Amino acid sequence: MLSLTNKFAAWTAIAALGTASLFAAETSASGGPRHGRHGAFLTNYLSLTDAQQAQAKSIFEAARQSLRAAVQANNTSQIQQLAATEGGEIGQLAAIRGTAMAKVYQTLTPDQQQKLAALHQARKAARQARSAGAQN
Repeated sequence: MLSLTNKFAAWTAIAALGTASLFAAETSASGGPRHGRHGAFLTNYLSLTDAQQAQAKSIFEAARQSLRAAVQANNTSQIQQLAATEGGEIGQLAAIRGTAMAKVYQTLTPDQQQKLAALHQARKAARQARSAGAQN
């Protein structure tokens, strides 16, 4: 069961990152495109072809350009529309993850549920510690 829990945690973490960051095109020191470690992971894991990678890059670049153009033009209605679209999609992703986690949680033994709760508490404490450190 630990293996299933680890796999679920890994997939949840990947899903939580959001698709917008998967193929964020940056330029490395060598001048070539860089997808970041999460985009590279999914590119390799899914065996995306060069054409699929190029298409994903184009889609995300178009989305970034739309927002950039709206900001530069001070087009607040367009900014709100783009934000609402992204917010709705993030909300759907959160609902999917929540539903999946609820189903998996029901399969855990009481001991595993306690371990998961302890993990959540430890992560919460770590986030709070980082936040407190950043404020100092």
